[in-house]
Amino acid sequence: MKSRTKKAMGVLLLLLLIGIGIEGKRYMDKQKTEKEYQQGIELIQSYVTDYLVKNYQGIEKIEWQGIGVEYRNSPILGPSLFGNYVDTVVKIYVSDKLFLTMTFRLNDETEYNDELQKYVKKNILNSENTSSMLKMELDNTIYVRDDVNKIIGLEVSEEQKKEFEKITKNTTGSKKAKIVYNLEVHELRY
Repeated sequence: MKSRTKKAMGVLLLLLLIGIGIEGKRYMDKQKTEKEYQQGIELIQSYVTDYLVKNYQGIEKIEWQGIGVEYRNSPILGPSLFGNYVDTVVKIYVSDKLFLTMTFRLNDETEYNDELQKYVKKNILNSENTSSMLKMELDNTIYVRDDVNKIIGLEVSEEQKKEFEKITKNTTGSKKAKIVYNLEVHELRY
């Protein structure tokens, strides 16, 4: 009886150790993946912030909202990172409470270089596209449009519109803008 109990305990202990090993590996893989995402998103945050601060006036603060990751649950593999949708959102303030947002996706702006084992900036993340995106988001923040993209009204008050219109391309930039970087990973919720 005692030998049977010892065998059962041994098997249970072995299964427990295997389970801990598997979960430990998953945890370490997730940590490695999140670290890689942080490195790639840091490239985006640094480039966009540097470009906006040097080339646009009227910006009071640039505040990054961390790294949004879409998590998936598999009945077989359990929870895991789903790297096809990783983004970072930036709030660009024109005053204490008035801001517009821009979203940058990791896979759109960067690519993973296997040889270097890190993310590198794609050519699409450039001054022309960043300016175009800022202009589009300013427009979307200020105006209401109909189905054929004709302006039919304001999304904000006239006073707020004037505040947003202070963001203009200018070589003096917004050198005194407060900058808040954020590389914390959070789950995207829909």
